This record gives sequence, C-alpha cells and structure tokens, in this order.
Amino acid sequence: MKISSGLLLFCISLSLFLTGNKSRAQVPALQEFPIPSRLQMEWQKLEQIAFIHFSINTFTDMEWGFGNESPELFNPTQLDCRQWVKICKDAGMKGVILTAKHHDGFCLWPSAYTEHCVKNSVWKEGKGDVVREFSEACKEYGLKMGLYLSPWDCNHPDYGKPEYNQYFKNQLTELLTHYGEVFEIWFDGANGGRGYYGTDSLHNRTIPADYYDWQGFVDIVRKLQPNCVIHGGAMPDIRWVGNEEGYAGETHWSTMMSQEILAAEKNRQAQLNSGYENGTRWLPSETDVSVRPGWYYHAAEDHKVKTVEQLMDIYYESVGRNSLLLLNLSPDKQGRIFPLDSARLMEWKQQLDLDLGKNLLDDYCTYYSQNSRSVDFAFDKFFDTYWESFKNYGYLEIDFGIETTCNRLLLQEHIPEGQKVKAFHADYLENGEWKTLVKGTTIGYKRILRFIPVKTRKIRIVIDDALAPPQISTVAVFNAPLLPATPEIRRNQSGEIVILSSDKIGEIFYTTDGSDPDRNSKIYDHPFVSDGPVTVKAAAYQGPDARSETAVEKFGVSKAGWKVVGDSRTDPALFDGNPATTWFSPKGEPGVTVDLVRPMMIQGVNFLPDQSRFFSGIPLNYRISVSMKGKKWKQVVSGEFSNIRNHPVLQTIPFDKPVETRFLKFESTSVAEGKNILGIGELEIAIEK
Repeated sequence: MKISSGLLLFCISLSLFLTGNKSRAQVPALQEFPIPSRLQMEWQKLEQIAFIHFSINTFTDMEWGFGNESPELFNPTQLDCRQWVKICKDAGMKGVILTAKHHDGFCLWPSAYTEHCVKNSVWKEGKGDVVREFSEACKEYGLKMGLYLSPWDCNHPDYGKPEYNQYFKNQLTELLTHYGEVFEIWFDGANGGRGYYGTDSLHNRTIPADYYDWQGFVDIVRKLQPNCVIHGGAMPDIRWVGNEEGYAGETHWSTMMSQEILAAEKNRQAQLNSGYENGTRWLPSETDVSVRPGWYYHAAEDHKVKTVEQLMDIYYESVGRNSLLLLNLSPDKQGRIFPLDSARLMEWKQQLDLDLGKNLLDDYCTYYSQNSRSVDFAFDKFFDTYWESFKNYGYLEIDFGIETTCNRLLLQEHIPEGQKVKAFHADYLENGEWKTLVKGTTIGYKRILRFIPVKTRKIRIVIDDALAPPQISTVAVFNAPLLPATPEIRRNQSGEIVILSSDKIGEIFYTTDGSDPDRNSKIYDHPFVSDGPVTVKAAAYQGPDARSETAVEKFGVSKAGWKVVGDSRTDPALFDGNPATTWFSPKGEPGVTVDLVRPMMIQGVNFLPDQSRFFSGIPLNYRISVSMKGKKWKQVVSGEFSNIRNHPVLQTIPFDKPVETRFLKFESTSVAEGKNILGIGELEIAIEK
C-alpha cells in the first residue's frame, strides 16, 4: 500500500509530538541532499587543529628541499614533542598533524624502506624516532594524532615509475600500524618537478595525472585506520580550502562536484574555496595556514609571527565560515616551538575566550518564529536539536528583555540532514524600526558574523532563501571586547612614512630608535620623512587598558629616484611601499629592469608577489642579472620559488657575495597558470653594504 508524502509526514510529526523527542533527525527529507558521514561529522566538530612542520628543511633553512640533503644535518638538540602538543592543547586545539615526510623524502621515523631518514642522522646516534615521541605526547595530553605523508619524493630513485607506488604503500603501512590511532592522514597536492631522485644531478620528473594509485592508498587507510579521514589525493573525505592564507569563501558550501566535472573555465582554487550549491558529494573544507610567513622555522621570520588580530581574522574567516582551521607551528633547530609563537597562541586563545565566551542569550530572553513549536530548539545550546521552517524561508526573533549591546552573531545549521541556507540577513530594532544589521549567504556547520556594536532590545534573523526548509540548530549572540588593530607602517618612494590603523580608533604612538613604543613615545598625527635605513615601531592605544600589538617595520636603502626602465609611470607600484598595489609587466615580458640611479653594493633582493586574493603573474622561478650601464648583463643568481603559488609571501633572494651595480634585472621563465606577465607588489634591496 502506498502512502502519500503528506500523510507520511503527518504521521511522523504526530509520533514525535507524542514521544516528546526534540530532535527531528529521523524525519526523512523529501529532497535528497549530500550529508556528512559519521567520520566527517566528528572531524568537523573539532573546529580547530594544529599542523607541525618539522624536518630536514628546518636545518637547511628551506621550504621545499631537493632530496639530496644529508641525513646527518638533522640534529635537534632539545627535541620536545611534549612541548609542541601541550602548547596546542593549551591553545584549544583538538588534534595535531605532523609532517612525517615532506617533498624532500626525509622520514622522521626509522623507515625500513629508505636510508633517507632519522636512522642515519646524528640525533640520538640514529636510534631516535620523532613520530614515536610525537605519538606518545599526543596520548599523554589527550589530543588526536594526524600524520602528513608527501606523495612527491625528491629523493627516491623510483619516483615517477610504477615501483614508487608500492614504496609509498609500504611507508603508509608503517605509519598506520606502529604509532596508534590516526584521526587524519594528509596527502599533499604538490607533485612532480625538480629533485635529485637518487642521482647526483638535479633534474625534473613529470608524472601523468593518473600516476598515483589513490584507490590503493585509500584502501590501506580504510583497512588499518577505519576512524581516519583522508585529506588530498582523490579527495575522498575532506578538501583543501584553495589557499594557504587562512580564509574560506564568504559563500562556502560543504558540497562539491567530483574532480572530473569541476568547471573548466573557472580557477580550481576558487571552486574549492566556495564549493557548490548543487554539489553531489559532501566534502567539507580544511583551511591550512601558518603562524609564520613560511611553514618551516626560519630565524629571519622571528619578528613576522602573525598578530592576535590576524589570527582572529583567520578564525572568523575559517571556522566562522563553515571550514575547519588547521593552524601551523614551526619548531626551531633545537626542536622546540619558538617562545614568541607559543605566547602568541596563548594570547589568541585568550582573545577567543573573551570574544565568544559569554553567550548573551539567557533565561530572560524570549524567542519567536512562524514555527513557534520548535523555536526554542535553536537556542537550547544542543547541536542535535533544531528549529525548522515550514517553507524555504523563515525568521527567528530574539527579545533580550532589556537594551543589550552586541557585535557578534553565531549560527549553525543542522548539517546531518544537509546544508540548505542560500541567503540570510539579520536586523536589529532601533526606535521602533527594523534596520539591517548584517547580511550573509551560506551558514553550514558554523557561521560567525562580526559587525559594529549596536545597542538594541531585539534582533531578527531572516532566512531569505534555502534549498529546502532551513534547519537551524544553534543561535548565539556575543559582545566581544575591543581589540585595537595593530598599525600598519609603510614608506613610499619619497621616504615618507605613513602609519595606518584599519579600525581608525584610539591613538598611535611610535618610535624610530628601536625602542618599544608606549604612551610616552611620539604620538602619530601626520606622515613624516625618514629615508634610508630605519626601524619604526608603532602601537595603538584605546582607553586605559586596550593596546594593540607592536608593529615593526625595518626599512633599508632609499628608493628615491628609482625608475623602471621603459616605464614612464612615476612612483610605480613596485616601489610605493603599499603591498595592496601591484605593478604588472607588459604582456609577453615577464620581467622588470630597474635603474637604481647610482651604483651601490647589494647582496640580495626582496620580492613581494601580487597580493590580491586571486593572485596574478606569480613567478615560479627567477633570474637576477646586474649591469653598471644597462647594456652588458651578468647573471648573479637564479632559482625557483618553493610553494609561492599557494603561499605568495615576501621572498628574500640572497646573493652568494655582494655585487656592485646600478641596474638590476628581475626575470621569470615560468609564471603560474601559464601567464605571460609578471606581477610585483614590492621590489627592494635586501641588504646594502
């Protein structure tokens, strides 16, 4: 006997009413939506986890090794995995992933299948095992353990051949059988290219798109670690967010198309960053970003650790946009997290607790909606209960009972039945009139919106459009304390220094003598000129207690009079001190020639690529030449930029020895996406002798 869908829903609703069951997770949907598996759901609820990049690169001061590094270089004199994991736990992380093998092929465990590993290092006389110590630390502190295993291997002689797939399976089996439970395995997307591959010469090996036995790798994980999610490869469980800058798209679906039918006319990274409203599979995103500019420790970046403000932005633009945050830490050559990195994470955790520690919704609040029977379920703080609208739209209204100041709104969908909300907005009541507070598109597992503080008695959340009747499991409102923005210090080509504050509140104090600024320092009220080498430090103050972090900018040789040969533009973007502006070369000429006006002794160049969110003209390699008169050129250095496409941060290119020159030529023979132009945010002399 067939039962109509209307009668079926009536019977189910009556059953739930009679049993008093608050959760409607058992109600079958009339429309099929991709939904998370048990593992994907458990993974998403972790919200924020840590990455640890530590390997032979730490000792060679590189990001991507070549595969010919001597294992004897690996010698962390004070390795302390317990310190790493405790810092992560104290910072609120729920799991940690270690780079067991990066692209260079060096293994942090004594693998039976290669000599390129810790058993041939001087550390602990070759008897050490970093993965073992890491595993034991995770168990001690109760954090989930994850492992990163690079498919690309610049050291192994069989890479690029069918035999390498078996080698990779052997190592994967080692890691998944000897170190306890693994909650996530990371297969990096960087594959093929230059390496030593067991030879004495550097060369390239290309691989076909179907080179890896992804299904075989997945089968091993499923068999040995049934509770482990897989990142990368053929994207079986979770996807990369599409950048390494720390943000998910403002519109961010947990559903995706298969790799075979991604839009050919649209950038792949952009598709990963937004997902698909009509996606056919549940594939939530992971936002990986480093606390430092690079992934591995470099002493030159000790003063470039991200500020609390930057880390807060990353949190709100990852976890707060329906993604999971994977935040990287970089142990130093001793094998310990640098003190500033550790302190910054603790400050970040403290600020997160201040921002989102106290939900303003309490027993004094009253809630309304067109479906009043389930309205309280959106505010009961239980994820598995939810309010559901009768239509593909609806509203939830909050009456605080008294005038209340707020500046944060948190929403969660009941994603065990799919992601459905396409557009929403929130209003607040002012003088009896509803005014728009904030607008959004997707919600998903969690959406957190920031806005200028308002004082109101009522807030109304309106679902404007959805794929099906929306199901909201959580609504929370907060009033985050003031966090003055860290100032930004810039110097243009004329030597004029400007100190900017993104929130334009409070007062800025600065120094130029290397000392830390306080309220007794100079107050910044207008730009000033200080050409040549100088260190400027600045901090913003608001009220008696609120102080920003100290901004530090070290300026070198003056750029006064510098010219781009063949470019008539004055004050071109690559000299203007503003990273938000970009100079582009003529099409077909991915390079630039600079007239430094006068001969000078230099021993390096700083290059900042285009900093727009979807970067353009990113060089994958470089060649730098010098000339005294701009006619006869001598090549000084050439090389490649490791991982610059996904991580376009400032690149320092040192020379082997100081060179005197007046003209400087920067060129690239390979630009990302096959572009034939070069984009430069800033170009400057790294060091002057």
